Amino acid sequence: MSELILCGPCGYAENDKDAEIWCTVCEEGLCAGCEKVHKSIKTSRNHRLISTEDYQQIKHISVSLKCKYHDKRLELYCKTHDIAVCVGCVPSHHMACSDVIPLDKAAENAKRSTALADLEDTLIIALQNIKQIITDRESAFENLEGQKQTIKHTINDTRARMMKKLDDLEQKILQELDTKHGSCKSEESKLLTCLKRSLRDLSCLREQTSQLKSFASDIQLFLGTRQTNEAVFKEVEAVKERIKSVQNYEVYLQLHPSVMGLMNEVDQLGEISIKKTTTSLPFKEAKVDQAQIQLPVQEVKSINNIQIRLRKRFNVEKKVF
Repeated sequence: MSELILCGPCGYAENDKDAEIWCTVCEEGLCAGCEKVHKSIKTSRNHRLISTEDYQQIKHISVSLKCKYHDKRLELYCKTHDIAVCVGCVPSHHMACSDVIPLDKAAENAKRSTALADLEDTLIIALQNIKQIITDRESAFENLEGQKQTIKHTINDTRARMMKKLDDLEQKILQELDTKHGSCKSEESKLLTCLKRSLRDLSCLREQTSQLKSFASDIQLFLGTRQTNEAVFKEVEAVKERIKSVQNYEVYLQLHPSVMGLMNEVDQLGEISIKKTTTSLPFKEAKVDQAQIQLPVQEVKSINNIQIRLRKRFNVEKKVF
């Protein structure tokens, strides 16, 4: 059930009303009457308004609009340091920066920025990578099962040619197999669990990015892109760290060399050993391009539109020789 959203201005006047519209800039709900007033005021008429239903889709996505150092609204953007700042940050850290611009200007055309496109590409490629890695690990997981079945067949085939005493030896070797095979499965399961969690988290980030792109304001999208990109980068780096040194397990059986001829002297049918081979799984990198600001394209003027204006008049004195 959707949470009830009340009109902010009416609530301030102690008159609770249900909101029909949400202002992404003011970050408060508006009833029908307050919406008209909101659109009529010069400072707020260009604010992005969305329905409360659309707001319900993005309200759980956390995009910080306040400075973490000064607890003030982020209103400026420093292109030198590639960071959104508040008015309190400029005197302390950005006084020498010559390219501090309004945040709303920096966020113009955020939906068409290469940063958003790169984030979406990174999410897509990261999801593809993890799906391929999971497929590889699931195949290795199935191979472990096949190896276990092969060993069990060998054990059972050997048992068929032996007397009653072989039953005790069979149970002993099967217990060892289950123990070591279980150890291998446990290690593989840990990796698969981590990878599937990363897949779920990145899928969630991708969905959040899509929702931001559809419903959030340019500033929210601009900041959300950067914050989500940071989360994606951390998740991808964690995945790459996990797969940097992946163990491949091979369960195989070593039969006792004298088991067939000296059954009375043998107290162990064989030994279950684990052969580990380390492999580094491939991870395709996404294109890294974090350009944020969309530069306006200069209009090409036709020669027919060029006008000549007289800027200064010179009087040339005529001399007679």
